[in-house]
Amino acid sequence: MIHPSNIRGVASCGYTPHDATCCKPVVCPDSVLEWDSYGITHNDHDLDSSVLLEGRGITAQKPGVSKNETPKVRQQELWRSGTIHKICVASKLRQQGLTDFADKLDSCHTEWTVAQCGNCKAVRKFANRCDLFCCPECAYALQKHRQHQVEWWIKTITQPKHVVLTVRNLPDLSAGHLRQFKKFWAQLRRRKFARNWKGGFYRIELTNEGRGWHLHLHALVDAKWIDQTELTNQWRSITNGLGYIVKVKDVRAGSYLREVTKYVVKGNELAKWSPTDIATFVRAFDGARTFGVFGSLYGMRTKFSAYVASLRKQKAQCACGANCMAYWTEAEWLARPVPVIVQQRSQPPPPQQHQLHIFVQPIRWPD
Repeated sequence: MIHPSNIRGVASCGYTPHDATCCKPVVCPDSVLEWDSYGITHNDHDLDSSVLLEGRGITAQKPGVSKNETPKVRQQELWRSGTIHKICVASKLRQQGLTDFADKLDSCHTEWTVAQCGNCKAVRKFANRCDLFCCPECAYALQKHRQHQVEWWIKTITQPKHVVLTVRNLPDLSAGHLRQFKKFWAQLRRRKFARNWKGGFYRIELTNEGRGWHLHLHALVDAKWIDQTELTNQWRSITNGLGYIVKVKDVRAGSYLREVTKYVVKGNELAKWSPTDIATFVRAFDGARTFGVFGSLYGMRTKFSAYVASLRKQKAQCACGANCMAYWTEAEWLARPVPVIVQQRSQPPPPQQHQLHIFVQPIRWPD
């Protein structure tokens, strides 16, 4: 039996002393308090792990949990992950002297505009955006914007093919490497092999997993058939042997729009890079076009521009169908007079209606 003087700390679990199986104290070294509960030992380095809740008895936090299960609940995030990644990237850019990009990232998503429908009084808010290619918080909005640009064209094609083109990893990255990579892609489309490519769009992506800079391209091509073997030979011939991996996939039965229109670098990956790598990436991609169209889609750009202009002329509509929106800044919305709602007293219940009960007595015939 453990003497109470040998226990470094005691905690109450809410059970009566006769329940000896709930929590048992364990003798711990100095500066460390471990508490053995359900056979699991917790110490200081477990503070970042999931929260363990009681799963049995009258204090169970989750109904229907068996004795052998230990429910886990993730702690709610204080900030959005995109905001955390943006602050991290801005700090590293400032270390490299790129204060212009850092200041734009710091001011992104700091001011809000509030819109209220004049009909149903529904309220929506919009944040200011920097729309930089290196902003993890604007990446999702930029991806959605690209999807809206091409989704109308995707509905008109019947033979979409997802093409992936890569080159060998580069030890260094510059704007010249990106321009040369785009030239390789343009030369491939002009070859006789690609005559049956009616049109499409492409997106350039970049990764760095510690083994150099990996440039690759995702394209959606409207073509009945693309020979992957011939495409590989053509790509290696154009890139002088630098072409590494080539893939072709028929995506008529799958969802491919998100993969082809997403951002250049994932926000969580960008935040992990060193300040030098982030500065190299920003200098190489600053002012470069990483998303483009070709073929029939390029020829329809005039029609699409007129379509977008007509949408911009239309007023914003609410979900209720009304287009009478009023806009405020965040300060104006907080300083507006709050309408006083007079609570009316509840009305008494209606009086009960008295029903007339008729008692019918049986008729007795005389003897």
